[in-house]
Amino acid sequence: MADSGRGRTGGLRMAKTRADVEADIQNMLGVLQNTREQAEELRTQSELLRISLEEHRTAIETLEAYKEVKEGQEVLVPVGANAYIFANSSPTKAAITELGAGLSAALPVDVAVEKLRKRIERIESSRKKVLEGGARMESSAAALEQQIQGLYNQLQGGEAPSRAPTRTASHASHSHAPKGRKDEDDDEDED
Repeated sequence: MADSGRGRTGGLRMAKTRADVEADIQNMLGVLQNTREQAEELRTQSELLRISLEEHRTAIETLEAYKEVKEGQEVLVPVGANAYIFANSSPTKAAITELGAGLSAALPVDVAVEKLRKRIERIESSRKKVLEGGARMESSAAALEQQIQGLYNQLQGGEAPSRAPTRTASHASHSHAPKGRKDEDDDEDED
């Protein structure tokens, strides 16, 4: 198959023009923006999971404190948003808790506390995964920023690089190797 002169369909590679490098920079900036947006979404998810953990821990503290309350004793019951109501404890030491699929049931306080602890374990595991994903996104964004800055510096220096990274926007989101690595591998192929 004949080379189109752009070096993308095989055959000999030709030097990229300034316009080609500028287009590569624009593509990489788009990928960088998407990566930053994904990282922000993961930060938001992490914060929501942190809030959920706090709510579950508060619920456990409240239930464990309620176990010690004597029948008929007046208690303050949190209803959310730092608001409380006065109530008198009942002889029944049970708590209404969600079972799943939108169903709730009255359970002994100890059983309800154990269910909440298991939920905390799942939430903590999910949050850990979200935080790890966020760290990967931040690392990818930093690598992209370095690649973009390197290309931009070459353009500002008046030299059109003989070869800029040939990855397209769809490939750049999957591989974030530092700039020099790609060029070294390509040099070996051309020898």
